[in-house]
Amino acid sequence: MSVVGFDVGFMNCYVAVARAGGIETVANEYSDRCTPACVSFGPRNRSIGAAAKSQVVTNCKNTVQGFKKFHGRAFSDPYVQSLKNSLVYDIAQMPTGTTGIKVMYMEEEKVFSIEQVTAMLLTKLKETAESALKKPVADCVVS
Repeated sequence: MSVVGFDVGFMNCYVAVARAGGIETVANEYSDRCTPACVSFGPRNRSIGAAAKSQVVTNCKNTVQGFKKFHGRAFSDPYVQSLKNSLVYDIAQMPTGTTGIKVMYMEEEKVFSIEQVTAMLLTKLKETAESALKKPVADCVVS
């Protein structure tokens, strides 16, 4: 059994596996050991990681990065309001009062919570780990 760890950073993420007496940083499908913390929404698909990062210029309004700073913050928080005008993507208030991200996805305007976008990123990291281990990941450590 291997121990899997995800390091979710502000701009990049890492997947590491502790096995055979050592720790190995796992490479993604681009043979890069660093996966961008980026999610891009398109008219027919969603891209995560390096594929999303490549769409920052061509699909900037629907490509989300640096969203970690909004975790646990209300939309009315002065910090969130001060950042609102400097973001390329749109943020919106969720029904619970928290901050959400407004994008065009599947040709509809959708508002995703910060937790939903983070879950999308974590799913991608899990897939990267499973690809490297050649078996399903049930438990992990997130930092």
